[in-house]
Amino acid sequence: MLNKLTNLRIDSTCNSESIKNHKSLLTFDFSLKTPSYYIEKQNNSIKIVFEDTPLNMPEGKFKVLDGIISYVEIKTEGTNILAEIILDFPSNFEVETIEGIPAKFNLYIDRSPLIEILKDKKILINPGFSIKTASPTGLLQHIPMMGIAKKLNFLLNNCCAQSQLVWEKSPEEKNIVSFEDGILVDTFTEISPTKQSGFKVYYEEGNEISSKLAKYINEAMEQKLQLSNLGIYSKAYSHKNTIIPIGVVPAMENVRLDDAHLRDVDYRNKVAQAIFNGLIKFYSQIKKTGS
Repeated sequence: MLNKLTNLRIDSTCNSESIKNHKSLLTFDFSLKTPSYYIEKQNNSIKIVFEDTPLNMPEGKFKVLDGIISYVEIKTEGTNILAEIILDFPSNFEVETIEGIPAKFNLYIDRSPLIEILKDKKILINPGFSIKTASPTGLLQHIPMMGIAKKLNFLLNNCCAQSQLVWEKSPEEKNIVSFEDGILVDTFTEISPTKQSGFKVYYEEGNEISSKLAKYINEAMEQKLQLSNLGIYSKAYSHKNTIIPIGVVPAMENVRLDDAHLRDVDYRNKVAQAIFNGLIKFYSQIKKTGS
């Protein structure tokens, strides 16, 4: 029986063991054994050539978008398979091979560059709360918003940011007044008067930094989410001028399609990851410019 590459598995779940250990995991499954291979590391990419192995899965680009890995491209070159991993930031890697059926070629990408970007950054996450809902299935907004907030909080703290939730057990715990400086991320749903499906992001009117952050988060959401991009909008805030506020609406409250997505744990994970990716882009740009 001919040995083949049968599958690529991308482990980018927020609470996976690899992410907890500051590594992103890509697993290549082979039907019989791990073939001979060689690896070329470049600045923002890792190229793996699996020798004399046919491909038994589609060629193409496979999005990852987990903060460190942008995408993986797999294609055939003669009798070989070329897998190119495109990184958002230069990083190191480790290889683990596990023989069996299937045989596993595990590639662990170090997430330390994200720690360098996020370390000690102050971020407050405020999940929306309401005792009323326009959801067609009766879904209260704080249920999906808290799910998103907790996943985002984990990703940020895992990269050594000073992240915390405004409230967790009860909205009466809310205490934004004591938050002196940093980024405030509000997550909430909205009622669409036109029943238009999608997500949107708000920034503080007249605040250029908040506007830039909103752009990065909106772009990350467009890359990661299935719903339509409804755009970026300004909004009046009354926080201290040392706080950068941002509002994230991951879906419309009264649209059945959006309601189904908000009930989906995978979609909540993607929203948290997208906000995280936007924050990474924002802080990395600040680091580049020094402002």
